[in-house]
Amino acid sequence: MNNRAEIYNIQDFISLEKVRIPEYQRPYKWTSKNVIQLIDDIHTFRKKTNYRFGTIVIHENKLTEDNQDVIYHDIVDGQQRYTTLRLLIYAIYKQTIGNNKYQTNTQKLVADLKEKLDIIDIKYNNKTSIENINQNYQLIRRSIQHFDDETISSFVTKFQVVVFFIHNENEAFQFFDSQNSRGKDLYPHDLLKAFHLREFDSSDRNVQMKIVDHWEKYSSKKLAGLFSEYLFRIKGWSNNRHSRYFGKQHIDSFKGISIDKIESFPYVKSMQITHHLVDNYNENVERKIDKRFMHFPFQIDQLMINGRRFFEYIDYYLGINEKFKKSYLKPNTTKDSECTASELLVKLVYRNNFSYRDGESYLQDLFECITIYYIDKFGENELDEFIEKAFVWCYYLRFEYQRLGFDSLDNYVIANNLFLIIKNAIQPKEVINAQILRLPTYQSIENFSSEESRRMDKRIVEFFKNNNYYAN
Repeated sequence: MNNRAEIYNIQDFISLEKVRIPEYQRPYKWTSKNVIQLIDDIHTFRKKTNYRFGTIVIHENKLTEDNQDVIYHDIVDGQQRYTTLRLLIYAIYKQTIGNNKYQTNTQKLVADLKEKLDIIDIKYNNKTSIENINQNYQLIRRSIQHFDDETISSFVTKFQVVVFFIHNENEAFQFFDSQNSRGKDLYPHDLLKAFHLREFDSSDRNVQMKIVDHWEKYSSKKLAGLFSEYLFRIKGWSNNRHSRYFGKQHIDSFKGISIDKIESFPYVKSMQITHHLVDNYNENVERKIDKRFMHFPFQIDQLMINGRRFFEYIDYYLGINEKFKKSYLKPNTTKDSECTASELLVKLVYRNNFSYRDGESYLQDLFECITIYYIDKFGENELDEFIEKAFVWCYYLRFEYQRLGFDSLDNYVIANNLFLIIKNAIQPKEVINAQILRLPTYQSIENFSSEESRRMDKRIVEFFKNNNYYAN
């Protein structure tokens, strides 16, 4: 079999046999807006010679059944469109069959398509998919009541899809990546999900569906925030790279080695040992007795292990991020005089008089990234001392810039990289005792102390002055 691309009208596309939607695919999530747009297009372009509905990527999956080769058409990309087309055909059939409003030819055309769909037994087990399918089917039923014979015939015979048939599964996913990396419909983390699903060890296939279901419980907004605001920036800054905005061109930062495919290079050995040791410990029969569980010892800046470990990595750091926010972002109504030194500094980060401004939100992001990176490496050892260090390092920028943009912050990190100090440190004291390269001048602190500043909270100025954080 050779890779090929073919143009099908809806009638011929629906006639494809042995179509499957692999279990690892994301749930059906087309919104009412997507569905209404399609129905409007069908009506608007019904008089055109043809209309391209989109692309479908199919892996021609050859399997042996009863000593015979059978080719299944596994939809790698386009299952949202395919599912919606099925709903449309069933809804049109329901509306036309036995209805004298429609010509006999129209009824027969739709009945034949419905019969072909019935042969393809696709089951949707995901709760989100089932809910969206039910809602969209009812929406379609309501929205196509104005369809006449011409509209239905045009939709079935003139609407087209471009179908890419790919023989090799890896090539199919690579094509999926290249198509979607140029589009706007997927987040970068959706592309990472597709990549890591196909990188599963053969021994992990049995847990693949469970992991997909767990991933889909997280909102895209939460996943996008984790990648763009924390993981991408921390990984980038700790490698002394500018890390301003996370896009599809940066997803290689979260790709690494596949344990069962990589050659036995010396650098891989420690990761292979850890990977298998953790699994062996958790699968040991003794765990059924003591109920203990060993988490993989993740580090944010580690080389990624592709497949299952990637999903565990994301789940782990979502938990770390939520724990951090619960610890530090909870309302603190304690008077300043009753706060510990570190509590006061955290309060000044998140609840100072100007914390509503964009520049302050950038400093909050930087403070969170550097603190999470420290905790990820050293836990809470000497954390109070580090918080002071992080606060001074971040808030120097408030003395330097009247209007702070993220580009300026990013440049500052690279030029005065506390992330690198943490990365190279063996003991927390090496970080605590490291010299801060930039401090405000004494004169600038005096200027801020004596004037009614609209740039920063006076308590921040007083902290720098009273604790001698200034350069002569």
